[in-house]
Amino acid sequence: MMRNLSSILQLFSARPIAAIALTMALFPGVAVAEPSKPIVSEWQGTKDAAVRLIAGPGQTDADGRVWLGLQFRLAPGWKTYWRNPGESGAPPLFDWRAADNIKATDIRWPAPKRFSAYGFDSFGYSGEVVLPILLAAATPSQAITARLNLSYMICANVCVPMQADLALDINPGPKSGSSTPSPLIRRYLDRVPSPMGKTGMTINSTQISGLPGKQILHIKGHSDRPFEAPDLMVEGPEPFGFGRPTVTYSAERRDVAMALPVYVGPGKAKLTDQTVTLTLVDGPRAIEHRLKLKP
Repeated sequence: MMRNLSSILQLFSARPIAAIALTMALFPGVAVAEPSKPIVSEWQGTKDAAVRLIAGPGQTDADGRVWLGLQFRLAPGWKTYWRNPGESGAPPLFDWRAADNIKATDIRWPAPKRFSAYGFDSFGYSGEVVLPILLAAATPSQAITARLNLSYMICANVCVPMQADLALDINPGPKSGSSTPSPLIRRYLDRVPSPMGKTGMTINSTQISGLPGKQILHIKGHSDRPFEAPDLMVEGPEPFGFGRPTVTYSAERRDVAMALPVYVGPGKAKLTDQTVTLTLVDGPRAIEHRLKLKP
């Protein structure tokens, strides 16, 4: 049988697609990956939430880089969290210690949505989301063994901690060219907040008013077209937190002013001279701006 199979496969050596089809027909339980197509891990989770890794085209570029996607699938009514979960929830935790030949991981975060429940605001995703991850191999000429131990939280009426062990084996690719994400990963890369100006939105000024412990953060923004329903997420150091913004518009809605209450723990620490990250979202547009607040 093996001699006959070897002879048959030799006939298809110049026709890799036909050889793949033949192999799958003879051995239906064997998964055969086509180099030009994305590869995926098995879904792990429950009917409420599941995750998997995807990679396309499933091989590294000349510099040993490859785009992965961490794909979340959430049932109606369930959500998971952004890197900053807000007033409730917890962000995903990534453990790559079991991976092999990985020098660096760069996780990109699509713009989140604001959720409100029981008087608390949180930031995250519902339905489906893919977190794009750019992996870099320590030795570009060798394969990557991507092993991710993931801890994350999902919430509906209750919150449930989740855990998954995900794995993909990625072969070294051609000796020229750059890493190209799959169309699904690209779709969510396009939702990652851009630097100011690339989407026609800018943050023009910041100001702090009030005494320590009762401060208000004031942000002014501008858009090249009328704002629809802008929202602002502020990330700052401990012990600071930020509430929902009060929004006012100019007559043509191209300028917006936002005022956010500042929450702080004991000690009444000052927000001035602290570095914060501002994420301004308006429909499909989003920008991210990091700055040091001045008095």
